[in-house]
Amino acid sequence: MKSKNRPKLKLSDYKHYLTDLLNDIKDRDDLNLERIKKAFYFAGEAHAEQYRQSGEPYIMHPVAVARIVVAQGLGEESIIAALLHDTVEDTDVSLEQVIDIFGNDIATIVDSLSHFDETLQANDNKDVKTLRKILFSMSKDFRTVYIKIADRLHNMSTLEHMPVDKQIKKATETAKIYIGLAKNLNLWQWKTQLEDYCMKYLEPKKYKALKNRVNHAEEKNHEKLEKLEQNIKKLLSNDEKVSIHKYSLNEISNNLIRENSFIDINNLYYVLIQTNNKYKCYEIVARVHEKYKAFITRFKDYISIPKENGYQALHTTIFTDIGLINIKIKDKNTFQNSQKYNQEEWVKKIALREKNIKDDKSFHNSIVGEVLSDTIRVYSSFGEEINIPQNSTVLDFLLYLYKEKTLFVRNTYIEDKQVGLDYILTHGDIVEVEYTSEQRPVRLGWFDMLNSYESKSILIGLLGGNENYDYLLKGYEEFKYWISVFDIENLKYIYKNYEKNLSKKFDLFEDALISLGKKNINIKEFLALLLPLELFNKIPRTDTYIFALDISNTIEDKIDIIMDLMFKHLQEGLPSKFKENFYVSLYGSGIKVKYFLQDLNNLIDFMNSIKKDISQDMKIKYIL
Repeated sequence: MKSKNRPKLKLSDYKHYLTDLLNDIKDRDDLNLERIKKAFYFAGEAHAEQYRQSGEPYIMHPVAVARIVVAQGLGEESIIAALLHDTVEDTDVSLEQVIDIFGNDIATIVDSLSHFDETLQANDNKDVKTLRKILFSMSKDFRTVYIKIADRLHNMSTLEHMPVDKQIKKATETAKIYIGLAKNLNLWQWKTQLEDYCMKYLEPKKYKALKNRVNHAEEKNHEKLEKLEQNIKKLLSNDEKVSIHKYSLNEISNNLIRENSFIDINNLYYVLIQTNNKYKCYEIVARVHEKYKAFITRFKDYISIPKENGYQALHTTIFTDIGLINIKIKDKNTFQNSQKYNQEEWVKKIALREKNIKDDKSFHNSIVGEVLSDTIRVYSSFGEEINIPQNSTVLDFLLYLYKEKTLFVRNTYIEDKQVGLDYILTHGDIVEVEYTSEQRPVRLGWFDMLNSYESKSILIGLLGGNENYDYLLKGYEEFKYWISVFDIENLKYIYKNYEKNLSKKFDLFEDALISLGKKNINIKEFLALLLPLELFNKIPRTDTYIFALDISNTIEDKIDIIMDLMFKHLQEGLPSKFKENFYVSLYGSGIKVKYFLQDLNNLIDFMNSIKKDISQDMKIKYIL
């Protein structure tokens, strides 16, 4: 950034970057060139004392981002915002100046871009609240997202100039956040470029090996691929375009099954044919199949049955003199339609979470862990296809695809092998479902099997909008907590073997949990009903409860401060008659708190309050 040893740049030092940008937009009659020049000069002056790690003038970066935005076809305000995107964050320029000179719309985009990275890390409630605000505004104006991905794309392309630790940090962040963003918005070219950059820095040996083999294949097949392109071009009319595209290294890696599968040229390249009418796609595929023998079982019609993300195209594979080649035939207009569809889906996902997830941390985890995460494609035995988040279970799949019909599922199978509802699915799995005529009840244990917000929302819906639902979950969470604390049995075993014990007082296990959630009974009364005597006797009968708060990740010189904070917190929270009956001390790598209390319900409230106020990373563990 700012360099003490280098002179302030003059316009003549960096004006050639403007020439490159203007050359990119020379045929765009929808743009006000003077306004774009004004933004360039403004940004150039703001960054005049700054240099990139490579030694180049810093202004080259915002110009590069603007050029990426231009290539995507974005408009004037997006180009200007790209030029200005680092001025408020990294220079003395204020947001008010941007508003005065360039207007509110551009200033809003620049402001959102300035806070984007820090809020996605979201280490505290303030950051998460900002993340809510930014993502919600982004769902209404996608230019911010586009510019941010373009910004990251250029930064990744110049990452070799950064120290190794920063390379790994940026690549990890890119894999976690930006690839998911690009995929969600159908920005496939950007997505594949980002994937390759991530592999370069996170898996350097794999990247180098793949790169070498791909380069060798390119040299070997270059002339044959050009000849194939020309032969297909002869089959097309003037308004139909053909081009050869190389798969990204990440896609190639995913396509390879055996070490020697580079023999298949279709792992490396595909042919893209574009027309201006989706019905012409069928005419084109007929012409291609007339000229080349088709691998007919690989033909896919995504025009009549679009993919879940709105994607429409015909896919076919043909035999050529250099091997099998995949062909994608698309209508140019359908790309814009699928992009619009994905934007609408983005709005729905953000809006659904904004409305229903009140807890800020849960909101953050849902966005980063699901909305932006990678997905897998899973099929039903009838050919139904669905994209769901990685690490989804069979139950996630059933709820996504079948909603209330899930309650009539008896067994599920993958490759003729019976699997449970908690089975973790992998890409390409085909799930076979066996039904029963009897509806099974929704079990609270199912929530532990789910890994996506959407499937949890569907499951909540299947509970019938029960007014006691909040109490049900509260009771369930408390039950799980104490089972874990007292190390009694695993939940599955308890459900299977002891649930019937509750029938002495409750019709259903869920009714008992509602009563626990309402505090009509306490946890000891609940467990006394549920557990056999030999297990219940494991629960201490003392009025003294000792807990360790694990703070092993805390910097050592902060321990005393945390102890003081916690002691003060406990003194203020405890009833006066108990204030002399507890102590706080170091316990291994944590802190030990000894209570003389009888009410475990109050105790858990105290402990979780401490955890919330002092450190979310602390873990509470019961010590007899």
